[in-house]
Amino acid sequence: MSFFKSLKGFLTYLKISKSNDKKKSVYIYSEGLNYRNYFIEVINCLNKKNIQVFYFTSDKKDLDSINENIKPIFIGKGLIRILFFTSLSCDFMLMTLTDLNNHELKRSLHCKKYAYIFHSLVSTHKTYNKNAFNNYDIIFSNGEYQKNELLKLEEINISKKKKIYNTGYSYLEFLQKQKINQKEIANNVLFAPSWSKFNENLFEKHGYDLIKSIIKKRKIILRPHPQSLIKSSKQIKLIEKKFLNNKNFLLNKNIFDLKPIFQSQILITDNGGMALEYAFITKKPVIFIDYKDKVHNKDFKKINLETLEDNFRKKFGLVVQANQIENLNDIIDHKVKDYENFGKDIENFFKENKIEFKNSSNKIADIIEKELNFK
Repeated sequence: MSFFKSLKGFLTYLKISKSNDKKKSVYIYSEGLNYRNYFIEVINCLNKKNIQVFYFTSDKKDLDSINENIKPIFIGKGLIRILFFTSLSCDFMLMTLTDLNNHELKRSLHCKKYAYIFHSLVSTHKTYNKNAFNNYDIIFSNGEYQKNELLKLEEINISKKKKIYNTGYSYLEFLQKQKINQKEIANNVLFAPSWSKFNENLFEKHGYDLIKSIIKKRKIILRPHPQSLIKSSKQIKLIEKKFLNNKNFLLNKNIFDLKPIFQSQILITDNGGMALEYAFITKKPVIFIDYKDKVHNKDFKKINLETLEDNFRKKFGLVVQANQIENLNDIIDHKVKDYENFGKDIENFFKENKIEFKNSSNKIADIIEKELNFK
């Protein structure tokens, strides 16, 4: 069924490509529903400029209309998707998919410009693969730190020069709008572990024990990484079966349900960009469980720049060893009392690193408009 559905989507693309031959437009490719929110604000800004947008997705759950003008087109994850990328003919393709042209999804000779938009605040040279950004024409960076890293990566990897626009992180713009009228609930703890492509991670190794410890005194909200819902489904089912009837436990699988983020008093995580987003939007503290560092580029030290996430963790994160999980409630008691000036410190940290979000979606839309030679 998926094959025929994706084939139908590909035929829809061919029809669009043929009928839209002389009209400039923007194509957006989303790997799945989990990534839709990273595009929403940009799409809204493009619509206001009357720029036509076509949204392609590999996820059957991502087919609800974005607005009255945009109905997602399903192209699946198999042969049809490869064919779609190979035969792509468009003016501008916007994605949040790394490693373009490094694996099965190749650049097309008939697509004029490929642009990348980030789905995380983390630095570019440690968590991502070495050549993750090599084959893009345009990158919309979240801050000056990413631009500096990308320029260094170009130099070290001897890759082609790209246009790097420091537009800010548009997803923070989206989160800020969702935050309105949300209030903190005392003793709510958000547990949002990162995901790693390596088999062993914090959630698999210590997730159960961590929840068991916290639940004795506080309400814990487990918000698994979208990839964990797929790759760690057995562990999630085990936890769900054990704690589902406990009033102090909530499993938050819905990525569009952001209330647990705003209602929580503190975040527990290990690595990843969630800590940065959480701290900036909520102005609340973060506890890091010290587990395996997420390194996908073994040569990251050649860049000679400290990553944003390591800098943040060093300055603001309380790092707890895995063997201290049993004492987490006492640690939280201390941490929650000690963050009166945390909000101001976080804002200063973002300013120092020139990370913005206000009007970032509109900045991206303005640049796309310019790149399309509409102006």
